[in-house]
Amino acid sequence: MKDKIKNIDKRYVVGSLIIFISGLIVTSVIWGNRTFSVKTLNQIIFHLKVPMEGTDNGIYLDWFIWTVPASVAIVVLVDLIIFNISRLFKNRGSKIPEFLKKHFTKIGIICIVCSLVFTIYNYDIYGYINNMIQKTNLYEKYYVDPSTVDISFKKEKRNIVHLYLESVENTYASKEAGGAEEINYIPELSKLAKENINFSNTDDLGGSYTIDGTQWTIASQVSQNMGIPLKLSIKSKKYDNNSEFLPGGYSLGEVLEANGYVNEFICGSNANFGGTSNFYKQHGNYIIRDYNSFKENGDIDENYFVFWGIEDAKLFEFAKEDITKLSNGDKPFNMEITTIDTHTPDGYLCDLCKKDHKNQYANVIECQSRQVNNFINWCKEQVWYKNTTIVITGDHNSMSEKFFAGIDTDYVRTPYNCIINSAIEPINAKNRLFSTIDMYPTMLAAMGATIEGDRLGLGTNLFSNKKTLMEEIGFKALKDEVEKTSDFYNNEIIGLE
Repeated sequence: MKDKIKNIDKRYVVGSLIIFISGLIVTSVIWGNRTFSVKTLNQIIFHLKVPMEGTDNGIYLDWFIWTVPASVAIVVLVDLIIFNISRLFKNRGSKIPEFLKKHFTKIGIICIVCSLVFTIYNYDIYGYINNMIQKTNLYEKYYVDPSTVDISFKKEKRNIVHLYLESVENTYASKEAGGAEEINYIPELSKLAKENINFSNTDDLGGSYTIDGTQWTIASQVSQNMGIPLKLSIKSKKYDNNSEFLPGGYSLGEVLEANGYVNEFICGSNANFGGTSNFYKQHGNYIIRDYNSFKENGDIDENYFVFWGIEDAKLFEFAKEDITKLSNGDKPFNMEITTIDTHTPDGYLCDLCKKDHKNQYANVIECQSRQVNNFINWCKEQVWYKNTTIVITGDHNSMSEKFFAGIDTDYVRTPYNCIINSAIEPINAKNRLFSTIDMYPTMLAAMGATIEGDRLGLGTNLFSNKKTLMEEIGFKALKDEVEKTSDFYNNEIIGLE
């Protein structure tokens, strides 16, 4: 009898552990959807292969709070049902209770199989494998090697200041302003877009359609700087801080460096995250200013750390100082600024933020809009402004899915874009089909550069009368093709062979 009880106890422990793991898998997937809207293996594989140092600890805490207690509750609930089910069958002579107890480990195995099926369905792993098998000739047909294109600055070389706004999209604007909300959370940004150049998918405030390999920050930066999506093959080796980052690509930073520009990249987090510093150092010899350099230079206290590093309020002040130094030099400059306060899950509420809304993320978004507008106003007061083009882009759509639960399901969410003080005017900025890959030649054109053929990488100059690749072959066709495996991309751009 004692041996029998011992066996039952062992099965109970093992079964409970397996059920807990099953619950953790399911709740983690649901948490990932809610927090990051990640439903593609491409992004997951990328982040498994690159440095992740500098990640906000609040994300890990949020994961723990949302998944572990729920998984424990699932185990407790299942245990209560299984081990108290005999009361439901009392005096009925049923063998169901003993059968369930006896096969409790098998019940756990069934649960974990179901959780894996759920994961496969959620991340479309079958589709990913199918795309690995299917080959595309998209790059052979349409890719234009920027290093071979004649790009000329016939007039005076203009500076460029490019702001990548973390997770800022047009959806945050009110319906009246062209967004999807009842309240306009970005009044300053929507006004800037209407008063300057905003390339849009509609006849109002709008932006670019999203394709695979552009949905997270470094992927967006690669797409806007190189005119290609960011996709690492599952065969790619694991990256470190010295690895080559897309060695076959040729970026905006490299174009500008070849034309005598000095490039700088500044962010409030650790620039090693996701291989970002590798990308900018190797493609344009950028000066890297990040959380680590601020500590090393004594700009912040050694122990200072909030959210991902420093808040955007401090970042903008450091950016002002650096731009002033660059403007006093004898070379034109390219300054790229990446914000972080609006990062998922709820953003960072700094001292400058108001608390007009119950939702913290809404307050942070509104605060970001004000801070960016104040920075633009500062730029306009500087002597270098008249010869400087300012580009503002949301890096990608927000991953905080919970914030958009109430919007119209027919509304197409698009990242924000605005170009201020452009050297030229667009032929047609509205009702366009384009993605962030088209920003590469577009930004150069806004600086006054002439681009042979108006296409770089897979991107098209939106100021020109040339159709974008998406307009030429359609959104679905482009989306499908970039998800397939490209031998050209893997061999010529990543450098697998």
